[in-house]
Amino acid sequence: MGKLYDKTVKKLIREKPSVRHADGNGLYLMTPKRGDAYWMLRYTTPATKLRREYTIGKVEDWSLADARDEAAKLRLAIKREGADPVQERHKVNQNPFKTLNDLYADYYALRKREIASHQKEKSLYEREVAWRIGKVELEKIRPVDISEILRDVANGYDANKPRPTLSNDLMRLLRNLFDHGIKLDVTRFNPASPFRPRDAGGEEKAANYPMNEDEVTEFFTKLRVIPTQFSRENYLACALLIATCTRKMELLAAPWSEFDLENRIWYLPEERTKKRRAIDIPLAEPAVEWLNELKMRSCGSEWVFPARRISKKARTPHVCENTLNHALKKLFEKELFSFDKRRVHDLRGTARTKLGKLGFDDNLAQRCLNQLPGNRTDRVYNRHAYFEERREAHEALCDWLAPIVSGEVSSGE
Repeated sequence: MGKLYDKTVKKLIREKPSVRHADGNGLYLMTPKRGDAYWMLRYTTPATKLRREYTIGKVEDWSLADARDEAAKLRLAIKREGADPVQERHKVNQNPFKTLNDLYADYYALRKREIASHQKEKSLYEREVAWRIGKVELEKIRPVDISEILRDVANGYDANKPRPTLSNDLMRLLRNLFDHGIKLDVTRFNPASPFRPRDAGGEEKAANYPMNEDEVTEFFTKLRVIPTQFSRENYLACALLIATCTRKMELLAAPWSEFDLENRIWYLPEERTKKRRAIDIPLAEPAVEWLNELKMRSCGSEWVFPARRISKKARTPHVCENTLNHALKKLFEKELFSFDKRRVHDLRGTARTKLGKLGFDDNLAQRCLNQLPGNRTDRVYNRHAYFEERREAHEALCDWLAPIVSGEVSSGE
């Protein structure tokens, strides 16, 4: 028990006989002649043996009992952990990341340099997190807040359908975001760290379903005869995704400035690849012919696949990421094909599978897909790696694909 009592505190505040009134164990009631009375803790730092004074708070906000409890916690942290409350408070006051939105802004700047899909990740954060806990102080966010968001997205809420895969994406985003905060020393723990897929959208199966040779033949044969439902540009995009082994937006968002059609090379820069790894892609002759047709169809645009509708509200000057997805989805919903639904990304898997069947080893096939790991130095010096071998692989791929795309080989033959 300290020296002060509640009645004594009220009397000292009213009469102000002096500025400092000791309660014991370093806790003082401060009654300045001007301003509000407050609680102050005096302590000695374990490392430097400096005497410091730490303001706990105003008396109107902290009762005598609360001030004693807080002082006891601070003394324990000073003794056991070597903490310095004044320094800790200084860190908090200097910290520019007060809320989760503040932290995400810094995290996003980093992600822009790391991955090509940063805009998609930002959109997910803004749609599902920012309006819920974005303005909450970092230290006040608890695992229950994360759990509510993940379950809502996984199970559906309001007019939104259940989106289990998106819930898993969100779980990984939040874990990485709070880990970023820990690295910056702006938050002490990660409230998203306990969560796993079973707590969000559930375990995911591999989402790569490549087409076999018969399915590829049927795919292009049926697409070729419905130009009003599936445009020629979409048709050639599907062919080029297999021929170049690239990801969807690496192709659909490509400017003509990246292509040297005369020398049959596509210079894909690192900032437009998923793993920030530049690559020079050799183009087989059929791929060059398809690109020349697209150049004519683009009507002088700087983009290989310019936006279909010219509008001030258009998000991008090239086709958006959902254009090809939606076009294919509609056809599969109409059961146009005899095989199960495929996604645009499965075209890349189809190319990888066919390269293996053509006899190219895994190392070369991975290089064609720009999948090999490596540090930044390796990425700079190896963008040309195995270029001639990769050219041979791309040409073999197009030797098989071109007759199907042109209609020389049709399903049923």
